[in-house]
Amino acid sequence: MKLLHQPHKVFWICLVFGVLSLLINGGFYQLYRMHRDQKFLVDQIQATKVEVTQLDRLLKQAKDPSFIERQALDNYDLAEEHDLIFVFSED
Repeated sequence: MKLLHQPHKVFWICLVFGVLSLLINGGFYQLYRMHRDQKFLVDQIQATKVEVTQLDRLLKQAKDPSFIERQALDNYDLAEEHDLIFVFSED
């Protein structure tokens, strides 16, 4: 009964029991994992925002007919109407 009349000791005993229960329960480890996962998700969100910005820029460019023509010429080895094409034989 004497212990209950000493608030500092009661506080420290409750604090020790609280910390031990969190350690045994795994609460601290779960808190650490959640904090680490939050950092990972924030990084992923930033990367996705950058990717969306790049895709928006490409989408705006894709509406331009000259951009589509240039992409077709470059990516699919197409030629314009007045281009000179050389064909070399394998021999």
